[in-house]
Amino acid sequence: MTASLDDGAENYLVLQRKGQLFPAVTLAAYRLHRHAVWRDRAAVDPTMALNALEDVVVQATFFGDEKLNVMLENLLTTAKSFVDAVRVIQVSSRPGFGDTVQEPHRGDDDAARRKLQNTIEGFVTIARADLRIEGRWRSALSDPLAM
Repeated sequence: MTASLDDGAENYLVLQRKGQLFPAVTLAAYRLHRHAVWRDRAAVDPTMALNALEDVVVQATFFGDEKLNVMLENLLTTAKSFVDAVRVIQVSSRPGFGDTVQEPHRGDDDAARRKLQNTIEGFVTIARADLRIEGRWRSALSDPLAM
């Protein structure tokens, strides 16, 4: 015979797990967003950062409803698009002074980062509502394009 939790305890456990996973998704997405294209004049592979985001998103979808899971899917799609943009820049250019993205590709880099930032913020808005967190939220990145 197995004992089961009452609905209140089950809901609390799910809410507690979401409260751990949603910030982890946000952190992994921010780490990808801040991922350098170049370091020490060499291309920096974004695969591990993308994999870390995918891992935590898969866990979060287990606890999400349809609206939240659509947002998580959108976040992954945008993250993969960002990684594709980084790889195109790496293949088609060289690092600029101080490992910056060269001017011809800077607009693409900025646009990909801005799109990922907006998607992260959209996820956080939905996740906070799901956790019933009220009040204003401000992005952890004061300048979304700051590196």
